[in-house]
Amino acid sequence: MTPRPPPAAQLDHDLYDARIASRATGHAWPGGRPAAAFVLIHLEAFEIDAPRGAIRDPGLRGEFGSYFPNYRAHSLMAYGNRIGVFRLMDLLQPRGWRVAAAINGLVAKEHPSLVRALAARDVEIVASGWSASRMVTSVIGAADERRLLEDSADAVAQATGQRPRGYASQDYGYSVNTAAVLESLGFDHAIDWPNDEVPYAFGPRRTIAMLPAAAELDDAQAMLVRKLQPRSWGATLNAALAWWQESALPGSVLALPLHAWVAGAAHRTAALRHVLEAHAAQQFWQAGPAAIAAQWRLASSSPGPRSPQPQRPAPTVDR
Repeated sequence: MTPRPPPAAQLDHDLYDARIASRATGHAWPGGRPAAAFVLIHLEAFEIDAPRGAIRDPGLRGEFGSYFPNYRAHSLMAYGNRIGVFRLMDLLQPRGWRVAAAINGLVAKEHPSLVRALAARDVEIVASGWSASRMVTSVIGAADERRLLEDSADAVAQATGQRPRGYASQDYGYSVNTAAVLESLGFDHAIDWPNDEVPYAFGPRRTIAMLPAAAELDDAQAMLVRKLQPRSWGATLNAALAWWQESALPGSVLALPLHAWVAGAAHRTAALRHVLEAHAAQQFWQAGPAAIAAQWRLASSSPGPRSPQPQRPAPTVDR
């Protein structure tokens, strides 16, 4: 029986154009490699006394629920920023993996020397919200969200001396306003929206190159939310890398999200080390998100900036 072609896709938003990924593959990356790759290490801060109404990813609340002051969450993330991130870089960089760091504004504000140390090790710096205790959702207002993301970008710029052009959300949190806010703040690429493998034009004016994150391989989502043991997460990652090397779509991107306080913990790094030893980084075009976005724009036939479409009203939220 001849398979029936899928119906024309319809979206309930105007943040990107509908497409079928397997029919929208791009050109091979430099060196003739079908897939590009980088590892995105999240460096996060958890406020001991967060503002009233602050929202944390409910999947990461832990067995005791959401409460303040949460000294355990604060301490775990501080450990990641002091030790875990360097343990991960010592695993990844000698094996040829390109590393970028998604840094909370609070981390950049309180530890600018850490941000500069990462940049000195050829780590690309990406802005990532303000803190792990303030995830962006549609509950917060547009003005508050803009202030949050602007403060984050300002803190990173103060630490590095350069305005960040890349963004990665805190715990994949977006509101109905986030895309427009990112465009207005001058971000031109983002590592989010795990709905594809090939980059695409994103935002009301399509000025952002979206590099989809491999959220299904995210260490926090796997080991903290889905409760996989490190060995099981490593087996999943191993199978995924094998698939990417054999079947990757031309023009696709593997953006692997890790967290300094999760995969960077000593009892979890063995699983990651075994995977890295089994797969050569050179199978991919190793490049940071800015270089990937720039190369995609050169090869892409996607339209340039356009006039923003009328905004749909934000949905009501029951409290």
